Amino acid sequence: MELSLLLSQLFNGIATGMLYVLMAMGLTIIMGTMGVVNFSHGVLFAFGAYFAYLIAEKTGFFGALLLAPVVVGLIGMVLERALVARVYGKDPLYGLLLTFGLAMALEEVIRIGWGTAGLPFSAPGFLSSFIDLKIMFYPAYRLAVLGFILLLIAALWFFLERTTTGKIVRAGIQDSVMVGILGVNTKALFTGVFGLGTFLAGLAGVLSAPMSGIMPTMGDNVIMPSFIVIILGGVGSFWGSVTGGLMLGIIVSLCIQFVPAVAELSMYLVMALVLLVRPRGLFGEEGLFE
Repeated sequence: MELSLLLSQLFNGIATGMLYVLMAMGLTIIMGTMGVVNFSHGVLFAFGAYFAYLIAEKTGFFGALLLAPVVVGLIGMVLERALVARVYGKDPLYGLLLTFGLAMALEEVIRIGWGTAGLPFSAPGFLSSFIDLKIMFYPAYRLAVLGFILLLIAALWFFLERTTTGKIVRAGIQDSVMVGILGVNTKALFTGVFGLGTFLAGLAGVLSAPMSGIMPTMGDNVIMPSFIVIILGGVGSFWGSVTGGLMLGIIVSLCIQFVPAVAELSMYLVMALVLLVRPRGLFGEEGLFE
């Protein structure tokens, strides 16, 4: 096995894992705060890529990177107020069925609006080259994505740990009922959290587009791995999402290269092994939803 090939796949796994981290963080704050399993998260990931495609024609890549996730976040807030809020406090199955149906409906909206064929989406010209890392040449764009998401994770951690609003969000993840009793406007909190979660999904979609292209079903490829990341790391755990995302990304990437027959199965095997040893996930809190 060549060292350069192994390192290349490790870097690919880290880059993919970072996208899983963004998706999982959005999912976990929504699930932890509202108790809703948001299956529409994947199609909102796709919306991020499609809106970026439209916006980039006018503003270029970086304008799309700034604006497309905001548009997706606003759409998420509208969906939360109009539909998702109606299932709060009810059997979780209602939320699951609602968001699953919403995902299918929104995917059809994509097909009607943009067609069924894939769309190309290129990285900025100066990031389209390869960087010499001495041991190997590696795409500049993937390294840029890795660095950008690391900065974003640090900013998100600072927001959740060091700001008053972030502490309210974290408290809502632990016990949204108690937060409401203490006088916090839970209606605004839920809408804001849903918007933040869908913003992260849209951002992941924009960053993924130059690497995988744009297609109506692109969200289907990330939604299940994102849920697995949450299970691996533990629901409600910030660093659990980071650890689980990186672990899953690296394992799947290595399997794709060296054992392609079990690449898709590998994520479920890892999840099963972790649950056997630690049912609440690597960093999950015991009894969070009990």
